[in-house]
Amino acid sequence: LVSAQDYLKSQFGKVYSTLVGVKPTSFIDLSLGSLRSINVNFVGQVNFPGVFAIHPFSSLITGLIQSGGVKREGSLRNIKIVRDNSVINNVDLYDYFVNGMLSSDIQLRDQDIVVVPPRLSEVLIDSAITRPGIYESLDGEFISDIIHYAGGVKVNSSDIVLISSINKDKSRISGYSFKNNYTNLIETKKIKVKKADKIFIYPIYEELQYIEIIGQVKAEGKYKYFNGMSLRDVLKLSGGIEDSTFVHTIYTKR
Repeated sequence: LVSAQDYLKSQFGKVYSTLVGVKPTSFIDLSLGSLRSINVNFVGQVNFPGVFAIHPFSSLITGLIQSGGVKREGSLRNIKIVRDNSVINNVDLYDYFVNGMLSSDIQLRDQDIVVVPPRLSEVLIDSAITRPGIYESLDGEFISDIIHYAGGVKVNSSDIVLISSINKDKSRISGYSFKNNYTNLIETKKIKVKKADKIFIYPIYEELQYIEIIGQVKAEGKYKYFNGMSLRDVLKLSGGIEDSTFVHTIYTKR
């Protein structure tokens, strides 16, 4: 503390000459105080619900971390902040996770209540996707939005998308049936997502196109085929037959 005070005095003394010299007429004093923590209630689908004493400058994110985070069953898209018995904000954390931005993040205050409700939807997305997993959707969102939340398609993705949905079906005893719909990536911008949809992005499967050469060659085996490939090309790839000694070991008539 003393060294900090001396440092500040020397720096301010460059501007205020009355702080330095044999008989200074101005003085500087430095003291440190402790910040008072605030009590915030975390209820609902959090790992450790209850009242937590947190830093007075804590945001929703840091507060949730201190309460153990959100349970798997909890919603990440409709977290409520209650102050004086009124909901002052509904926070959607997906923009924070996907883009690193949280425009609605606010500083918590003493006696605030953070409510994490149960998630209302579980949308599975798998296969040729960057971050396969289970995501939460909101009313009015499209299949393309879920693909965006999952990091987009991989470079080996095809244009084929399978959407498996639960639909009401009076002909079934259960009253429901699964309906499969094949579409493409462009059309996913027009199809609204349902609460229990399963989305599969099909990859581009590599075609096995090769030529195999066996017998009296220097390097027999399989070689990738290309359009216009000739027998001479294959012989060159397998070591060639121009060797004056090796060619005598080959029965060229067959």
